[in-house]
Amino acid sequence: MLNQLTLVRDGDGYVVGSPDTAAYVEVPEIGARIIEWLQQGASVAEAERRAGELAGEPVDVADFLAVLAGEGLLSGSGDDGRIDGTRRQRAGALLFGRVAWGLYAVLALAVPVLLVAVAGLRPTYRDAFPFTTQLLNILAVSGLGMLAVAAHEGAHVLATAALGLPSRLSVSRRLYFLTFQADLTRLWSVPRRARYGPLLAGLAWDAVVLAGALAAQELVAPGSVAARLLRALVLLQCTAILAQAMVFVRTDVYALLVNATGCKTLWATKGALLRRYLRRSTPADERQLADAGPREVTWARRYLWLYVPGTAVALYYLATFVLPGLPHLVALCVAPIRADGLTTAAAWEGLAALTVAVIPSTLALFGAIRGGWGVMRRVVSARRSSRTSA
Repeated sequence: MLNQLTLVRDGDGYVVGSPDTAAYVEVPEIGARIIEWLQQGASVAEAERRAGELAGEPVDVADFLAVLAGEGLLSGSGDDGRIDGTRRQRAGALLFGRVAWGLYAVLALAVPVLLVAVAGLRPTYRDAFPFTTQLLNILAVSGLGMLAVAAHEGAHVLATAALGLPSRLSVSRRLYFLTFQADLTRLWSVPRRARYGPLLAGLAWDAVVLAGALAAQELVAPGSVAARLLRALVLLQCTAILAQAMVFVRTDVYALLVNATGCKTLWATKGALLRRYLRRSTPADERQLADAGPREVTWARRYLWLYVPGTAVALYYLATFVLPGLPHLVALCVAPIRADGLTTAAAWEGLAALTVAVIPSTLALFGAIRGGWGVMRRVVSARRSSRTSA
């Protein structure tokens, strides 16, 4: 299994991993040398001798290998986990080669210029309602949104495949937003510079879809169903691109920040640092801060200036727009059911709207509120402890 391990220099250390199992850990230089020697055919005893000479003290190579096995690096099918030569890899190489990236850069620059220069192309909140009935609006906007998200995450998958690496999609929640997410863990097996393409691919494809929707409006009759749907898509894409700037919920821009700074535990270090400021740190938090090192703590401190205000703005939006609007939407859906039971088309539309939009949103909100309530309790407790100690 050692032969399948990858070694990539990253900052002061090396990232060693198994593309087969998608398990990765950071090791010092001597750990990387031990793996290289073993991959070249050296015995454990020989690797121990060389490591001892390099370190100036005895090195337990068997224990080091046991640690790698415990991290899941020495298990799996025994292949290298790559997908070179597959249809997905060829498609990724075509869509995310140098020529394609040049086109994406042009479109990314052209879109804001068009939106600023042509007032009629700018989206408004009215574009979220392309039809006169609530159910059709929910279905249309939800469907367009799902397709746009699929394109975004599919771009991540294909750009990763262009490097010969597989990835997978999953459904997750960011605060109170339901979303799809591509697992890009295997990017740790390539140098840091090579990771930027897959990380930027989603935003690049968002720009492509947005540019296509803007251009397509010139090909359809103004006010037609197609035109209204295209305007709804423009609104969704503009919102999606702006939402990627919300680094406090681990968006693509957050991933780019982590890659650029080399702070692999930025999120965990930020949490530990925040709890220390609130005087609620645990021994695990103190270990996290000690292991992270001064540089990572410095970046975590800077990141808090984005995380705390950003979270406050998102919660304000939740309290001001989402929570007040949800009961109103529920009332609109339930009203025809109460009036006539499930005997009219309007009642069935209300039931369908509840199923398609309200129930998933309620579940997402419940999870976000439950997590937020735990945070609020910790903050209140910290304030009480501070007053008591004073």
